[in-house]
Amino acid sequence: MTAPENQPSESKPASAKTRVLIAEDDPVLRHLLQFTIQRAEMDVTAVADGQLAWETIQSGEKFDVMVTDHEMPSLSGMELIRRVMETSPISVIVLCTAKGFEIDPDQICDRPGVVSLMSKPFSPRQLVHIIQQRLAGNAAE
Repeated sequence: MTAPENQPSESKPASAKTRVLIAEDDPVLRHLLQFTIQRAEMDVTAVADGQLAWETIQSGEKFDVMVTDHEMPSLSGMELIRRVMETSPISVIVLCTAKGFEIDPDQICDRPGVVSLMSKPFSPRQLVHIIQQRLAGNAAE
């Protein structure tokens, strides 16, 4: 008997949800991203700045994906990404910024692990789509 066509084939057990860490200092956007990503059946931890995200990672929590704002108090998104790339197995990282025209996307995207530069405003559903694409691409490798 084969699985119905609408059932995704996954390498993870059905009970193992994708774990996403969100670091966003804007509380409205943070809650919107958390809600949208949870609706995509991913497990989300959302924190208010880069330092809290770093402390969460250092506490031993494991994540598959990190979505981070560029400019945050305490620890910038770029510094958070640098630390994560040196120490964590997070396989998908997305940098969100309101200064998309001031950042060279080639410089950001050339850094291993940064899969996308999302310029604000963006659709949270577009972010979910990018996360799912990158995870699928990683699983295929």
